[in-house]
Amino acid sequence: MIRLFLFSLTVIAMTMITTVGASAQEVPVPVKIHVSLLKKVFTLSKNFQGKQVKVVVAFGGSASAVKDEVLSSFLAIGIQASACRTSQLAQEASDADVIYIAPGGDAAEKFCEDRGILSMTGMPSLTEAGKATVSIGIEAGKPKVFLHRTRAKAEKQEFSADLFRVAKIF
Repeated sequence: MIRLFLFSLTVIAMTMITTVGASAQEVPVPVKIHVSLLKKVFTLSKNFQGKQVKVVVAFGGSASAVKDEVLSSFLAIGIQASACRTSQLAQEASDADVIYIAPGGDAAEKFCEDRGILSMTGMPSLTEAGKATVSIGIEAGKPKVFLHRTRAKAEKQEFSADLFRVAKIF
């Protein structure tokens, strides 16, 4: 499984399109690519074994375009997904397995911790800061899984040792 994961990272890195501008700094790996990598992380989660994962995309401000792209990317790869503003998480995401934090949705930290829901994002700065458990960033010019161990424990998440071998751990 680890070889398949590493192979996927390599293939994606070779086909990756470089993004330019301010959004590239927030989301350095194109949405379709990092969403497909996040799906692979689901297979390395002990919490999700044999389970149909449900994702809720939390967004805020003017992140509607990014939210739409993330939502359609999850749906395109067969992941059940919906979206809501961060302020509506309590009403809209109580049965979620994963909260994907889109730009402006970074206030989801406490919600995920209180309910044992995995937080993921395409913004590695949130993982580095301990505001999201998993993200996809860039290291040495290639996509890399970033994992915040303390956040994972706070959200009651357990991962296969294979993920720890390929991820950058914070």
